[in-house]
Amino acid sequence: MFAFLKTWRLFAILLACNVSVLFGLDDESFTLTILHTNDVHSHIEETSKYGGVCSDKDKTSKTCVGGVARIVTKVKDLKKIHPHALFMNGGDFYQGTPYYTILKHTMVSKIMTEMKYDHVCLGNHEFDDGPKGLAPFLESM
Repeated sequence: MFAFLKTWRLFAILLACNVSVLFGLDDESFTLTILHTNDVHSHIEETSKYGGVCSDKDKTSKTCVGGVARIVTKVKDLKKIHPHALFMNGGDFYQGTPYYTILKHTMVSKIMTEMKYDHVCLGNHEFDDGPKGLAPFLESM
């Protein structure tokens, strides 16, 4: 199976490299900017550098990391510089915090919609609750 996927991946890369030559597009070039998140695991709020609660001391010393607000702010700033940038998520928004444990897909789909991703894919944890846990998420996106 993996050999099959590697073969197709290699084919896709080679095809992409040759498309401009095949269609005479090699006279023009462009920059593709991709902004990417992955494995957010429902860490909606910022955390300490150790993954725990961001304390007042951490906030004062500016050592807090992550969180959706920080991601959205950075994406907005970067899209001002690169207006055609693609904002993508590689999956695994499910699991990781009480937000998901208690609210399941409802919190995740609302947050992801507000983040305004251009493209998303499913990670392995999106399948943790089976089809009944995945279907409402897909319908809400």
